This record gives sequence, structure tokens and C-alpha cells, in this order.
Amino acid sequence: MKLLLPYFKKNFGQITLGIVCMLIVDGVQLTIPAMVKQAVDMLASDPHNSLALLKLSLIIILLGILMTALRYWWRILLMGSARNVEKGIRKQLFAHILTLDQDYYDKIKTGDIMAHATSDINHIRMAFGFGLIALTDALLLGSATIGIMLYLNVKLTLYALIPMPMLIIITRFLGKKMHSFHGTAQESFSSLTEIVRESFFGIRIIKVFNFDGIIIRKVQQFSKDYFNKNLKRAYLAAIIKPFMFFVFNLSTGIILFYGGYLVMEKALTPGELVAFIQYLSILAWPMIAFGWVTNLVQRGLASLKRVNALLDARPDVCNSLNAVQLNMNQGMTQDGNQDKHRDKHQSMIEFNNVDFSYNRQDYVLKKITLEIKNGTSAGITGPPGSGKTSFLGLIIRLYNCTKGHIYIDMNDMNDIDLASLRDNIAYAPQESFLFSGTIRENIIMGKTVSQNRLDKILKACMLEKTISAMPKGVDTIVGERGVTLSGGQKQRIALARTLIQKKPIIILDDPVSQMDTDTASEVIKNINILKNDATLIIVSHRIAALTPCDKIYILNNGKIEDAGTHENLIKQSLFYKNAYTVQLFEDKNVS
Repeated sequence: MKLLLPYFKKNFGQITLGIVCMLIVDGVQLTIPAMVKQAVDMLASDPHNSLALLKLSLIIILLGILMTALRYWWRILLMGSARNVEKGIRKQLFAHILTLDQDYYDKIKTGDIMAHATSDINHIRMAFGFGLIALTDALLLGSATIGIMLYLNVKLTLYALIPMPMLIIITRFLGKKMHSFHGTAQESFSSLTEIVRESFFGIRIIKVFNFDGIIIRKVQQFSKDYFNKNLKRAYLAAIIKPFMFFVFNLSTGIILFYGGYLVMEKALTPGELVAFIQYLSILAWPMIAFGWVTNLVQRGLASLKRVNALLDARPDVCNSLNAVQLNMNQGMTQDGNQDKHRDKHQSMIEFNNVDFSYNRQDYVLKKITLEIKNGTSAGITGPPGSGKTSFLGLIIRLYNCTKGHIYIDMNDMNDIDLASLRDNIAYAPQESFLFSGTIRENIIMGKTVSQNRLDKILKACMLEKTISAMPKGVDTIVGERGVTLSGGQKQRIALARTLIQKKPIIILDDPVSQMDTDTASEVIKNINILKNDATLIIVSHRIAALTPCDKIYILNNGKIEDAGTHENLIKQSLFYKNAYTVQLFEDKNVS
């Protein structure tokens, strides 16, 4: 409930006005049976008083119009406030999701998060929006109706309420079951959402390998599981409403039998009996509402528990209490060159005996100690699975190192403000991800960039000819995840996005893996020119991409196996020499 309280406070005025309209409607609704009683008793005593009957009929019609108008407004006000609650929770949830670190996303399914943000929030809105409002209405209307019925005839009211305890018992029992079934149904919905998302994401693989049948069977299996769990919940919901009508009809039968007897005994007037039956029909709504709201609230509670579990998740990678701001960009001149006053020999990035493990058992990086000086370039290579990408992930602090310390610009990384750290780093991940938008939007990402700067970056990334051949140039839409582009084109656009902002640290993870040899060579040469005095770290399997680096590190099994310049490593590292020779031979054959 703590999650909902701020939103109820924010919409308090709208909720209050809606409740006032609802109370007036309830009051008018309770007045009409009293007027019907008066009309029936009048007809029984004076059947020719048509003027009085007409007057009562007109009053009832006017009251009906008033009820219609006010019922419309209380639904608008209260349902509108429920929508505001839904909007607020969804906004809060999405903002919180963005604060979670990479480790969290490695463990949770995307489909589960999507289910939280869609189905679960919808159930919360229904339960704690309209559900609680309907419950309040039912309690007020129900208690007022019972009070009037007791005023008319205590004994008849008590007889009419005899079946009610059965309703309370069955609702309470089924409510607990429904809560459990809804929780499992939502978990199944998460799994179904995830398999559907994966299917669309991997649609090319499905079509190329004729996996259609396999995927259809898997989706059908998850869909059937979700259907079966929903069916259990539907069975319970199906029991509640018929049982309530049975209780209502049982009460109606008691009233007709005993009330009719009282009329015959002159202990009750015909008008009072008619009014009594009308009050019982009014009482039917609270009875129905209790069962319906029980279903809604149990769904809402189960969904609220799931959403709260997500909101309670806390990232391991977060700011310390006294996080410091990096000011490396203050040393950059307007043209992207570093200020001459900055110490060229100062350590920019330093690893001090660093170990890293994803599960705190199997170490991906072990005893990493190195120092990358300000304004220099460092290359990282090694066999697949040697920890190269993990090494870069620690520099941008996607993860915390398990042991040891990392220093950026003489500051312990754990003491640096996360936003400040990443504002000073330009990073190109191994996977070239593009958003569904234009090439321009994917490169500048909402930043203010001059056309001159954009043209310079496009030229450096060898994109000029590619873009000029497109119908709308840089304003060409690339489609979802850049589906309309080749792998090399996507990689160059992603690289342009990295380089468009002038940052003091540039980190590139295999930036030319999908480019041909000539293009890759030109792009690497342009990157080294464009970087000016920024610190450059580049990971690549292509040795040619690393040859301009001031120092190259060879990672193997999570350890630094060797380090040195290109010339030194050719002489002292068998792995490096063999890789360079093989790649040189392949490049010559291709050309």
C-alpha cells in the first residue's frame, strides 16, 4: 500500500469529489423505494388520486436523471484518478528499472519485466482504483440499505439476512485460492511474453532454419499453461457470482413468504413489502460487488506483490554517499584537444590487482594490474572467452570488480558518481544496437551537434558514400534494430554514435569486426586521428586494428599473458605472432 499512498494523496481532491457524487447517487437510490412505498400505499387507500401519483412519478424520473448525471461524473472522476495512479506507477516502475545494473538484467527475463509493466499494473489499477471504490460504495450502500430495512421491520430483515453468512464464508475461502492462482497465472504470462519476444527477435533465424514448427509448439505449450492457470482462476470467479444470485434469490423467497404473511396479518403494508423487495434488489449490488471486488483485489494484491518485488530490487552498482564528480572534460578545448596544462604522464586508468566473477565463484579476470596513461592508446586482444569484454565492462562500471581496485583519473571508481563517470566515456559495445529511427537520430541521440561535426564523423566512419546512396540520406529510417542495414553499416553507425561526442576516454569493443579489410583499415586510421589527446582503449581480434596502439595487452584465461608494443609482441608472443601472420596472409588473399 506504500506504493499507492503517494498517488492517492496527489489525486485526493478528484477522489473526494467523485466520492461526494457517489454518496449523493446512493442517497437518491435509497430515496426512490420510499417513494414507491408511498405510491403503493396511496393507491391501496385512494386508487383515484392520479394527480399525486403523477407528481410522485415525475419526482422519481427527475431523481433518475440526477442519478444518471452524477453516476457519470463519479465514474469519470474516480476512474480518471485510477488511470492517474496507473500512469504514475508505470512511470515510477520504468524509472526504477533504468536504475538497475547489468547484473540484474543478466538474471531476469525481459518478458517478466514486460508483464510487470503491462498486465500487473493494469490489475493494480483495477483493484485499488475501481475495486476499492466499488467496495466503499458497496459497504456504504449496503449498510444504509440494511439500516432502512431494519427500520421498516426488524424481524423480516433478520430473516432476509439468514443466507448472508454463507456468502461471507465462501467468498473468504475462494479469495485465498484466487490470490494463489493469480500469482501463478502472472508468472506463466511472463514466460509466454518472453517466448513471444524471443520469437520476434530471432525471426530471421526461425525462417532460415525452418524452426517455425518448433517455435509454434513452444508458444502453444506456454500458451496452454497460461490458459490452464487462468482457467482455474476463472472456475473460482464463475462460482462466486452464481452463488451470490442464489443467496439473493433465497433472501427474496424469504421476504415474499414471510413478508406476504405479515401483509395478510396487517403487520406490514403492501407498500412496505414492495419497498422491502426494492431495498433487497439494491442490496444485490453490494452482494455482487463483494464477490467481484474480491476477485479484483486478490488479483491486485498478487500483482502488487510482484511489482513491489521489482521495486525493492537494488543495484549493486550505485553511487556512494559522497560520490565525486569527474571534471576531465574541463580540460578539453573546443576542438576536442586536451588542455596543454593536463599532465600527459598522469595515470588515466589503473587496475590494481583486480579479480572479477559474475557468480563470485568462477573468476573471469584474475590479478589484473595495469596502467593506461592519459592520452595514450591501449589495445586488448586474446582468444575468445579470455575476458576482454568483461575488462571493458569494469571500466564503464557495468559491474563492480570482485576484488582489487580500479582508479579513473586518480579517483577510486567506487567513489565516482556513475553519471559523471559515463559522461566522460565514449563506449562502443561489441553488439551494434540501433534504435527504430533515422540514422541521424541514432547518431546524435538527442544531443546538439553541428552539421560540420556530423559530417566529420560520417567521413571518419566511412559512411559518406553509404548514406549518399540512401533515398533520404541521414534522415533514412533504419527500421527495428537496423534491420534494413548490413552488419558493417550498422557497426559504422554505432561507431559514429560513440565518436560524435568529444569524450576524454574512448572505449571500443571489436569496432571493425564486421567491416571488410580496407574499410576497417581506414576507419582505424581515422579513429586514431580523431581521438586527438583522448585516452583510447580498443579490443579487437584483428591485429591490424591494434598496431597503432602505444601498448597492447594479451589476455588469456582472464590473466594478462603478455604486454608490449606491436614490434615487441611480434618477437616475444607466439600467440600474437601467429595471429598476425595468419591475418596478414588472409588479407593478402582477399585483396
